[in-house]
Amino acid sequence: MEKIKAGPDHYRFVNEIGPDGLEVHCITYTVIGETAQCWYVADEYTVNMINGYQHSWTTDAVKKRRKRVLKETNAHSKRFAYPDKVHALHSYKLRKSRQLGHAELTLERARAALGYFGDLSVVNEAPVAEKLIIPNEYIQGMGWGDY
Repeated sequence: MEKIKAGPDHYRFVNEIGPDGLEVHCITYTVIGETAQCWYVADEYTVNMINGYQHSWTTDAVKKRRKRVLKETNAHSKRFAYPDKVHALHSYKLRKSRQLGHAELTLERARAALGYFGDLSVVNEAPVAEKLIIPNEYIQGMGWGDY
């Protein structure tokens, strides 16, 4: 007997690194609950535990593992998972783009500091001033406005 679905499956792309390189996975989330404005989704492991023989799964345990996904969104809102893989992939690419921006800023901060003080092979005196400004084109060009 096939179970009736409460809503459409949702998808989220994630990645992890391994010895072969970057592994990108598409995780399918199943709707396990619904309200007027959102679906509650869970991954396959959680769904199997809910439907399986594990009676130790309490409502609180399920609530910790489920995710809430809005049914209606506008073009600028984001979700944890999407009902189609095209939007899920777009979300993944957007997350990676933001991660790249954060990583670039972190890299520039490290380069500025090491460029000023030298690497670990250089022994420096500690700066006397409590505050030290190290000029950096990348950081200065971030559009600080009226900061």
